[in-house]
Amino acid sequence: MRWFGRRVQRWSEQWGLARPPTCDPGLPSDVAGYVVDSYPQNHNYIVRQGRLVPRHKLKVRFEQLADAYPDPLESLLDLSCSKGFFVLDAAGRECCSRTLGVDIDQRELAVCRSVSGFLGYRESRFEKLRLHELADSIDDFGGPFQTVLLVNSYQYLYFGSSRSPDCYRDHETIFGLIRRVCSGRVLFSNRTELRQLQRSCQAEAMKIGHHGDYTEAKILDAAAQHFRVIPHGRIGKWPFWMLDVPGAELSVPQPIRQAA
Repeated sequence: MRWFGRRVQRWSEQWGLARPPTCDPGLPSDVAGYVVDSYPQNHNYIVRQGRLVPRHKLKVRFEQLADAYPDPLESLLDLSCSKGFFVLDAAGRECCSRTLGVDIDQRELAVCRSVSGFLGYRESRFEKLRLHELADSIDDFGGPFQTVLLVNSYQYLYFGSSRSPDCYRDHETIFGLIRRVCSGRVLFSNRTELRQLQRSCQAEAMKIGHHGDYTEAKILDAAAQHFRVIPHGRIGKWPFWMLDVPGAELSVPQPIRQAA
């Protein structure tokens, strides 16, 4: 019945019958409100006693992704960092020496930097960069990262979005660029069939004649040109793959339960 209790809590917050959880004093109120309760809900978290506490939708995703991290986690790059949870969590681990989050939303990057400064994570960085710009400047960030996250955003790299029309429209180009920024493992969980995508992406596919190009088989084939693909269940509705750089010596996690 835990799921029912969480749903009641969420409804109560939406209708003003209960207050959302609060963050530590000292974190700016607008930043605290944004990370606790804003869209997208699966990136919401609380800053409590100097630690990050993921809210439910983020918690189930985080548990499965974190279990697939190489051990030890040496460096982490999030290619669509949103509110920065994964980057900030990694920055708080003693074994992780470098963290970087990239996004195209300046507001979210500002929120990430604010939380990072509040927690004292001086080594974590958040930058507005397109994938090819990051690949071209990767040495400025200490070189390729051991662990790279690409979660629920691959379609935007391929088709663009309402926030940014920049895109690549070619699977092999995208995975080639990702390979340039990764020295170990990519954690990939995304919509891999056109019918699963947002209507804007489907419309763009029809407009440019790519309706037959966005398929799981073609995405897998392109990924396999640069990585060893290891299926690892699903995160919610979407497949979860570990993409390991050939020759990289990395720990392999045990299969775990599916995240919601």
